Amino acid sequence: MTFGDLSLTDDDSLFRETHYARYGFERTNIFGLVTLDSRLLTYMDRPDEFPSTRFDKLPTVPVPEYTKPLSKPVRHFIAASSSELTAFISRDGYWNCLCITLGLEAGKSEVIAIDAVEETCDDKIKLLVALAVAEKTEEDSEELSYSLRIYGNTSDTKPFLEQALFAIGDSSQIIQLNAAPMQISHVQIDYEGRLQTAFLLTSMDGIIHLYVQSSQTKLFTELSSSTFFPILGAISNHRTNILFMHILDQPNGNRVICAGGQDGEIFLGFYNKVGKETKSHAIRIFSPITSVLIFQPRASNATRADDELHVVVTCAIEQAIVYRSIETDGLSTSRTLPLSGNFDSVLCSHVMDVDWDGEKEILIGTYGRQVLIYKQVAGTQVYTVLWRRQFAYPIYRITHLDLNRDGLDELIVSTMYGVHIFQPNMKKARERLLEVLQYVEASKRQKYELLIEWQRQKELEKSIVFESQ
Repeated sequence: MTFGDLSLTDDDSLFRETHYARYGFERTNIFGLVTLDSRLLTYMDRPDEFPSTRFDKLPTVPVPEYTKPLSKPVRHFIAASSSELTAFISRDGYWNCLCITLGLEAGKSEVIAIDAVEETCDDKIKLLVALAVAEKTEEDSEELSYSLRIYGNTSDTKPFLEQALFAIGDSSQIIQLNAAPMQISHVQIDYEGRLQTAFLLTSMDGIIHLYVQSSQTKLFTELSSSTFFPILGAISNHRTNILFMHILDQPNGNRVICAGGQDGEIFLGFYNKVGKETKSHAIRIFSPITSVLIFQPRASNATRADDELHVVVTCAIEQAIVYRSIETDGLSTSRTLPLSGNFDSVLCSHVMDVDWDGEKEILIGTYGRQVLIYKQVAGTQVYTVLWRRQFAYPIYRITHLDLNRDGLDELIVSTMYGVHIFQPNMKKARERLLEVLQYVEASKRQKYELLIEWQRQKELEKSIVFESQ
């Protein structure tokens, strides 16, 4: 089948794989995939051997003179293997793969986790990439040292994303760590009188470390996470090893934090728009927590008074769990995802509207090489398997974005040795689009007929003559 072929088999009821990018002889880590929302322009043309071409340096092509940033960010993603990064840059009708080396030695270094964020400061865009790295202290030794490396902290970011990514190694800060790091995430905090990006690092010392950049030195320094998030301070005080954490910033300014621990602890905290903790919950289950994900079940971006929040919790030795209505019920109302414990440990979760019905489906990936998509049965709280796919290697991360900018989001699945890119079922997309267009047309026709009827009634009212008494 060609890349744009609309013909699909029964196995392609939801998605069809269009590309697989392998990491060479290296492998990735379970924290080795991150999406990046960027306002930086892109300029590299479609390669002759798309999509298999990998660029390990900037091609010698003229760079456009127009450098004004985009008004709205475009989503890209970056995958980290043991010693290099592969950036998948979204473009109109295609994407480019950039292979970025940062001086890490294959076989001696290993990237444990990655995070990337773009922030605007003084009308300038700054691209920051953070890596948690393990390195052998000696050539023949198994002893490891750990560090957090933050790239792009001091140098000015280039005007084009491809240039910025290849230049992130020009400035970096290495922060030595006393224990093995786990997940890196970022959050906006009020520091030094302004909102700025802070990196949160979970670690095997049981502390959630928070790093923020000083406006004077441009270096990232560690602050107590309890200063900004009491629940993270409580976790650190009890030396709870957190494996995964998710922070959801709501449109109304409120914030929700969920964290899952190595011994089965689940922590949930709610913060108002001024940063005050309003309530918190904690429970413990009999399984290490591999991921947590807070989500709103409706696909619409519009906020409504009756919107709920749920959280998906995946476990190493139990079925995945959905805690429902967490704002009102905390962690007391739950549903398990059927069959989720049948394919070894569940390592990750994701949510997206796979069938364009306005409701988000739940996706999970397992060490047993399976991706399962769950749909909530209408009118119930029961979930059923909608789609299942087996892969060659364990599933580490799942995400979605419009990689080729055709208006439909691709499904991105990161496995132990590479990245799979799936295109949605184009036939179903076309059918759904026609349904929406027909609905819009019928709605317009109904409104037009009502307007005509209203005008006719007004004309009749004007023509009525009331006789005088």
